[in-house]
Amino acid sequence: MSEGFFIDHVIYGVQNVDVAAKRLRREFGLGSVPGGLHLGGTTNRLIPLEPPAYIELLGISDPTKPDGAWLTSTLAGCERVLWWVLSVDDIDRSAQQRGLPVQSGLMQMTDGSSLSFRTAGMNRYPLPFFVAYDAGPQARLNHMRRLLAEAAHDCRPGQFSWVELGGPPEVLDGWLGDSDLPIRAADSAQPGITRAAIACDAGEIVFGPHASS
Repeated sequence: MSEGFFIDHVIYGVQNVDVAAKRLRREFGLGSVPGGLHLGGTTNRLIPLEPPAYIELLGISDPTKPDGAWLTSTLAGCERVLWWVLSVDDIDRSAQQRGLPVQSGLMQMTDGSSLSFRTAGMNRYPLPFFVAYDAGPQARLNHMRRLLAEAAHDCRPGQFSWVELGGPPEVLDGWLGDSDLPIRAADSAQPGITRAAIACDAGEIVFGPHASS
């Protein structure tokens, strides 16, 4: 039975979310909206795509805290794609099939609102983890449409056209099962996502390693 996978979002690690957001606006016409401040020492901004997909800019807010220290070490002064996240029809079923616990999360946004969700598989990085939002599909779609309008892009972004992955393909096949996700193989033995592309009316935009300015 299909699990209804689609790419919910891709996490792009940056040194400073505001600096990165300005660069992406300048180079590609992509706008963004404020996200939230995380207790572990990171912060984010969101680049809404064709709803409900988005790119999360994940930046360092406090390198002395665990998540901030990890991101500082992982990025090593650069920017790069870190992770990708799949929305599923039934997160309890998807988690059970893989022997995973389901965890609840809450994101406090800078506008005072909050976003509650459930995840499975975050402890299996760099494999993609799974997410379901408590608000439900239609409310989620409406929310992302509002964020898309607020971002005021200078272009018209679509959804993810492909993600590029390294490592043994049999590991990913065992994790995802029979899916039709737009996956490309990277020329790398290192597991995890290396690049991601979004469709855009101005041409395809590729997110990959980038020297931080």
